[in-house]
Amino acid sequence: MVPASTERSVPPTIESMPRTHLPGPRPRKALGQHFLRDSGVLADIVAAVRVPPGGIVVEIGAGTGQLTATLLDAGHTVVALEVESRMIAHLSSRLGRNPALQVVQADARLADVSEFVPRERPFVVAGNLPYFAASPIIRHLLEGYPKPKEMVVMVQREVAREMTAKPGHASLFTISVQVYAEAELLFDVHPTAFDPPPAVFSSVVRLVLRDPPLVPLERIDSFFTLVSKTFRNPRKQIHNALARETGLTAEFADAVLRLACIDPTRRAETLGIAEWVGLLDASEELRERA
Repeated sequence: MVPASTERSVPPTIESMPRTHLPGPRPRKALGQHFLRDSGVLADIVAAVRVPPGGIVVEIGAGTGQLTATLLDAGHTVVALEVESRMIAHLSSRLGRNPALQVVQADARLADVSEFVPRERPFVVAGNLPYFAASPIIRHLLEGYPKPKEMVVMVQREVAREMTAKPGHASLFTISVQVYAEAELLFDVHPTAFDPPPAVFSSVVRLVLRDPPLVPLERIDSFFTLVSKTFRNPRKQIHNALARETGLTAEFADAVLRLACIDPTRRAETLGIAEWVGLLDASEELRERA
């Protein structure tokens, strides 16, 4: 069973569980590769994956196929994405005869999902994401089309905390994720679950895609322009950050905050998404009046 997380406590850490033998190519240090080898963690990830009827699992970074094999054993249809040629050859040799598996060589930061997932079939995403590429992969999947129903992904623990942060601890990345999805921290994973062990802990996160997003698509660009500029100084008082980074006069910035009912002494990191939308509304309304 997947350990549940709560808002008040840190999810349990997996210190030691049975490990599987890792067949296939060895990880390359130059690529920052850490292959998940813990059979208990693999089982917990698969248990967390919720595939809709008739759906497909798109696995990101299949590597040696440990998670791929566990997903297939659970009865799922899997499209396994992998960028490295030597891993593609290994996956094809190890699992390629399984009719429920399609192996695709692709960079998940750029891949067009519609090229390998039929339009009529819903899909979910699972994977142990490479640390260096986790954020762009997640952003690409959240902002692209077609969108997954859910994502269950492993990332560096600090990134997971950022994705699931509450107002008061939010970052620009927090907002860029939570506009599109509800983010839930599931459990932490000890470095010894990997070959070779990384220097940091990892965490598994579930993202449930919102339909529609919290910000209308036609306003997304304006929304993130405002948020990204203001977040250049997230710990400054919001009226200072707003005036300094958006080019507004101090008087106009304060008028925008009053109209949006936001205390001008708050910091950017304390605002929720609805408050950022209210700030955008107020800014546009006052510009129209001017």
